[in-house]
Amino acid sequence: MVSIMRGLTFDDVLLVPGYNGIKSRQDVSISVTLKDRNFEIPVASANMDTVTGQIMADAITSLGGMAILHRFMSIEENVAQFKACTNPRNTGFSIGVGDDGLGRAEALIAAGAGIVCVDVAHGHSKEVNRTIRALRDSFKDNILVIAGNVATYAGADYLAAAGADVIKIGIGPGSVCTTRIKTGYGVPQLTAIMECRKVDRALMADGGIRTPGDAVKAFAAGADFVMLGGMLAGTAETPGETLERSLPNGQTQKFKQFRGMASREAQDDFMGGMKGWKTAEGVSIEIPCRGSVRDVIQDVVGGLRSGLTYCGAADIKSLQRKAQFIEISAAGFREGTPHGIGRLTI
Repeated sequence: MVSIMRGLTFDDVLLVPGYNGIKSRQDVSISVTLKDRNFEIPVASANMDTVTGQIMADAITSLGGMAILHRFMSIEENVAQFKACTNPRNTGFSIGVGDDGLGRAEALIAAGAGIVCVDVAHGHSKEVNRTIRALRDSFKDNILVIAGNVATYAGADYLAAAGADVIKIGIGPGSVCTTRIKTGYGVPQLTAIMECRKVDRALMADGGIRTPGDAVKAFAAGADFVMLGGMLAGTAETPGETLERSLPNGQTQKFKQFRGMASREAQDDFMGGMKGWKTAEGVSIEIPCRGSVRDVIQDVVGGLRSGLTYCGAADIKSLQRKAQFIEISAAGFREGTPHGIGRLTI
């Protein structure tokens, strides 16, 4: 008999305020340590070709976060890009599975990289397990291995057993991902994080975070890091050319491309096009240019600091111990958004 589980995501819940004895939000700590690496802010830039290149990596790491370079380039280009980064210690790189992935890892690690992200759409798979084990056999405990993506306790436990240090969570919540539409598979992101937190590993929540409040909920649910893609798209530091489009009012506006790595456009550019046995599980869109990534990160960090004080948490681990979620209705969600403008006054 088929069972039906209950799944919740960020808009389905709020965090319940609690007693706060902290004098100022400046006094809380949002730093995170992963193995021997300390990060002042628990934010990573997504390893997408329209999000993280060398310029974004420098920007994110200068703010205290982690950057993961995308892998959709030659190994030689990948090495050169990594070597150009100003903070290589907190800059990672991504690989797929198989010989190409391991060859890329060997070249980047030889160049000084120590953070490896084994990145596959469905990480609960034998090939991901083999790749993690091969990395451990070759480089022992000298590297930080991030692996995913998964959305269940079983998937997270499988990658942890293979040797992953950090589990990347998210099947289908990304803003340019269509996996759930195309395949019917996925787990709402809040529930996915809460299930995976049962595994004794650090968690990186990847996808579905659109606001600082979503990030606070992700941390409260058990995440140690959040990976941002859509929130960073269109910023000045993202790779790719700037496009200028005419608007209906006769003015022009500048845009940048943002796309899922399983989109038809990405498949055409990097994977030899769409084969007859495949379908696109992402879309490509144009995002209006919107200034520096620093402003986005400042907003997220400010929301997180404030979020900690709403329950009197001195750090993220305290937030996870003290957090209490309440499920809300659609009306409850609307109530929490700006809604006073245009209301009838009686």
